[in-house]
Amino acid sequence: MAEPFPVSSRQAILAFHFADRIKAEILLASRLLGTISHLQGQEQEGANLLFLDFLKGLEQEINVAGVQINDPEMVRLRTVMTGLLGMADSRMFQDMQSHFTWMISVMATYAQRAMEYLVREKLL
Repeated sequence: MAEPFPVSSRQAILAFHFADRIKAEILLASRLLGTISHLQGQEQEGANLLFLDFLKGLEQEINVAGVQINDPEMVRLRTVMTGLLGMADSRMFQDMQSHFTWMISVMATYAQRAMEYLVREKLL
């Protein structure tokens, strides 16, 4: 059985930092997705190139966070992120939003668990 997350003050602080930041970036990606899906032709093509670069940066953030948040759900999150890159590249925009919603929920849960640990340890 895995240890409960987080197990130390250091892990809680780093996890809260990463989870909150990644959650904000996923929210931004979700908003960008809404805008891109309404564009047509070359506008959509150009916007999608920028969107793909943004998602690649988000993927890097998630990979770094995965080192700090040593939890099996982070493996699933990284796998979903890889899938989202493929979906964006294939312009499967209609199928992406539910994945973003799930990812936001996961990151909010990590942030909440980290915050609860910090409050319990009287660090906040």
